Amino acid sequence: MLCVLRNRNGGACFSITCHLFNNLSATVSVHSSPPQSILSTNSIVPTRKTPPTTSSSSSSLAVSICSLLCHRVSSNSDNIDNVLGPYKGVLNSKIVLRVLMSYKQLGRAKTLNFFSWAGTHMGFQLDHFVVEYMLDFLCRRKLFDDMKCLLMTVSLHNQGSVSCKALSICIRFLGRNGRIREALSLFDEMGTVFRCKPDNLVYNNMLYVLCKRQSSEEMVDLALSIFRRIESPDTYSCSNMLVGLCKVGRLEAALEIFGRMDEIGVIPSRSAVNILIGELCSMSAKEGSVEKLRVKNTRRPYTILVPNVGCSSNTNSGSIQPAIAVFRAVHRSGLWPSSFVVVKFISELCRLGKTEEAVEILMIAEEKKLTCVGEGYSIVIRALCEQRRVEEASKLFGRMLQHGLKPKLVVYNSIISMLCKLGNLNDATRVYEIMNKKRCLPDNSTYAALIHANGERKNWKVAYDLLTEMLGFGWIPHFHTYNLVDSLLREHDQLDLCCKLERKLENKKLQKLCKIGQLDAAYEKAKSMLEQGICLSPSARDTFKDVFQKCGKLNVVRQLLETIEPD
Repeated sequence: MLCVLRNRNGGACFSITCHLFNNLSATVSVHSSPPQSILSTNSIVPTRKTPPTTSSSSSSLAVSICSLLCHRVSSNSDNIDNVLGPYKGVLNSKIVLRVLMSYKQLGRAKTLNFFSWAGTHMGFQLDHFVVEYMLDFLCRRKLFDDMKCLLMTVSLHNQGSVSCKALSICIRFLGRNGRIREALSLFDEMGTVFRCKPDNLVYNNMLYVLCKRQSSEEMVDLALSIFRRIESPDTYSCSNMLVGLCKVGRLEAALEIFGRMDEIGVIPSRSAVNILIGELCSMSAKEGSVEKLRVKNTRRPYTILVPNVGCSSNTNSGSIQPAIAVFRAVHRSGLWPSSFVVVKFISELCRLGKTEEAVEILMIAEEKKLTCVGEGYSIVIRALCEQRRVEEASKLFGRMLQHGLKPKLVVYNSIISMLCKLGNLNDATRVYEIMNKKRCLPDNSTYAALIHANGERKNWKVAYDLLTEMLGFGWIPHFHTYNLVDSLLREHDQLDLCCKLERKLENKKLQKLCKIGQLDAAYEKAKSMLEQGICLSPSARDTFKDVFQKCGKLNVVRQLLETIEPD
């Protein structure tokens, strides 16, 4: 019984009525021909021998059948039996599989009709490989009703035997399309309906559906019950459970499974390791960000969560120790997390002050030549500088340069700031020279650290040169930084340089106001400068005119310059 429907685009889509197979089991023997229904299978068991008179190979016969299907079978496939009738006696699994694999040439409709015709004349004594291929064909096209009918038909004509791989294909695609309950129902019917004992492939696909595609407390509990039924868990079954447990925040159970894997010698997948270490680091960060505080001065005491300002202490490291153990275990097995997870792990270790472990991981990453080495160096050096551990930071910085890595601006700033605070101005100056040699442009923080360090030593000339250079790069110094240099110049009777520095600063401020589009503020700034007798620099004058000209207010600028600007 074949039901041909039409979709919105006028194309043929096929549906098999499931009640057909229920009636079939009561009226037809196992070896009788099934009804003509559209089914999809991948390989067919050769139950009929090719007649001795047939001299053509399976390949040439498959080519001939494909040619007839393309050119002589009508679009609704009503004449398929008349066209392919001579081939009934020579059909076998190999021929049917070759024809099915030509679905791109035949199209979906003719492929499904050919399989229905071939299965009918072969009594649906199908090879498992054909069934698996056709189930995959149907599932990829979301023909799940036809998939179920195919399973029932094959089970009926093969004494209920269906391969584990065929069922795993169905479970995987049902899960991918959100049909979790149907996948679970199919899994439960394996022993009773299909007389098939689940193997690791079936278990893995079922755990994949429950843990990765539909991770919730209920589904993960169900996955755990299924996982405990596996006699010999492998990499994928354990990894699926690790992912599912981490997604719902059950890290203790995930660590328990990981410990069991280590005992039986099963290595997790890289994605499972990434999620486990990443979630442990995230949990460690949450532990450090808040603290529980018990409020007792009320009639009913209660507990509240408050932000932990000192969250970088070593006391809040409950989740980082298991992460370190997991990392070392997978490293011994030859596995390595992704660069993103390594950077996250190193960052969390440095936040907790565990720089020795962070350096250990960094050295392993450098040995494996990972892309995250440069970022790892930056994180560890910054942490060492915050702890003012000069020798370790200097050693890593030198190693970084020795290996041809280009330090980021934040690395230079951390080292310069640390050296300046410790009074080691000569080394800070050398790092600044290396910075310029490596063509890394300094910023406001770089200049501020060096200027204040030189100011404390009364090096007015160096401080003045640094501030002038800072203004040349377009950086506006902080009020305290400018005042420090101005005081040094006045202290050493350098009044001309004071006036020159003030003029440069005011012109730079005017240019900045013009660039960010604050015209009213820029106008008032220029007016104030001219009233104080501060001349506009050529670059500041041009910028001031250009920005007002674009707004059609050039006359206002000309009037200001003509009336107030001194000769």
